[in-house]
Amino acid sequence: MRAQLSVTLVSMTGDDMPRHHSIQCHTLKNYSTSESVRLFNEDFSSNNLNHTKLECQEVAANLSKWNVYRTYEWKKSTQEMILFSFFVGYTSMMMPMGLLAQRLGGKVPVMIALAANGVLSIVSPWLPIWWGWQAFCVCRLLQGMTQAAFYPSIHTMLARWSPLCERGRLSSYIYTGSQFGTILAFQLAGLFAGSPVFRWPATFWSLGIASLVCFCLLSWLGAASPHEHPSISAEEFAFITKDGSVDLVPKKRKTPWKHILTSHAVWGLVTAQIGSNIGYLLVLTQIPLYMNKVLGLDIKRNGLYSSLPYIAMYLTALLFGFLSDLAANKNLMSVVNIRRTANTIGLVVSGLIFLAFSYITDTTLAVITLIASLGTHSGVHVGFHINQIDLAPNFAGPIMAMGNMLGNMSGLSVPFLVTSIVRNDVGNQSRWQIVFLVIAVIQIITNTVFVIFAKGTVRDWNFYGEEEKDGQKEEVCVIKGDTVVIMKSEELKLEKI
Repeated sequence: MRAQLSVTLVSMTGDDMPRHHSIQCHTLKNYSTSESVRLFNEDFSSNNLNHTKLECQEVAANLSKWNVYRTYEWKKSTQEMILFSFFVGYTSMMMPMGLLAQRLGGKVPVMIALAANGVLSIVSPWLPIWWGWQAFCVCRLLQGMTQAAFYPSIHTMLARWSPLCERGRLSSYIYTGSQFGTILAFQLAGLFAGSPVFRWPATFWSLGIASLVCFCLLSWLGAASPHEHPSISAEEFAFITKDGSVDLVPKKRKTPWKHILTSHAVWGLVTAQIGSNIGYLLVLTQIPLYMNKVLGLDIKRNGLYSSLPYIAMYLTALLFGFLSDLAANKNLMSVVNIRRTANTIGLVVSGLIFLAFSYITDTTLAVITLIASLGTHSGVHVGFHINQIDLAPNFAGPIMAMGNMLGNMSGLSVPFLVTSIVRNDVGNQSRWQIVFLVIAVIQIITNTVFVIFAKGTVRDWNFYGEEEKDGQKEEVCVIKGDTVVIMKSEELKLEKI
């Protein structure tokens, strides 16, 4: 849902969208309550000019507010506002969602986000017809606010479900879902945009339905932590929790903000996250436009070409996860050096390749270079991205929320950077080269900060701030035979006696 709009928006505002009328495009003003409606006529010659106008006016007058198959004349600045309204909402709710995940566990916030986004995506195509582009912006804003729950909640669950010996692989398996979703979104958006039957609204509908299906699956199959899983075995429970760095039974701990905000290691990974988000948001929101205006890829091929780098990112992320666990389990490298090495590949190497991409004019070579750039960028998945769990698995959600909030706040500078440098000359490659140079420098600097301050071991404040309500006894997990039993501490003492 987050990624598809950068492709879909091209067809929502473009001239090359197929119509149920096999005709040329003419803009008729004053026939829509919100925007000019584009209509077509097969033969718009001077001989039947008046006749054609009358036909178009009749069709425009009969267009129902339920008819979503139209395009809009939105300026570049309006399109940028629509694209980044999502990230404004996403950023503003990141910290509240991180604290909510800390309190409730990760499952409930994710379920709420999936349900809300499913409904909002399904109704999205009608909003600009009824209330204009502003309503569409508000919808994207709400989607961003609810999706802010995803990363902190998933990080909270990942900290409780992943033992150190499998942390790289499990985090890669989970977070490559983002790349898989992006691949799917770009393919669907390009396919529907070029289809004479489905067209761009089908992208919103299909992804909305997918979100509701995921909501049902998570409700049925998901568990926030191992002790809440109804059929977990004692052996598996012991294997998952053997490191002892995370609470076996989730406890209501006070978040140690003083320790978090004064930790050099935390600020090192947050800085790396800022650099990563700025580069990734540029690719996510601007590359489809760059490929269309500079490389000359039409919308039918744009979805395919735009998704190829994410396929590479998906595969290389799995590779990085496997290699990081292999190096840690065989003691080839320390955890902190694994994080440093992977992060350097993900930011420095990726940034330099991305800069080279901006100087290439051959379409095939440009796509190959972009694939290499995003493929190496996936190194951050086993770099800063799971370093929060290394430092404080009990507070991985709030730390992820803080880093993601600051990263996305910094990412909001991307449209201003592009607008101030590229301006309206979006086909000027030399202007884009300046943009890519700035991004590469930012990634190199932020990675340097991470390498200097990174740590790979659990901090003392990971066990800070346990609070219990008056009269409430502490719960502990006890393995009895082949089952896991949750008992009160008093009950356990009696049994020991």
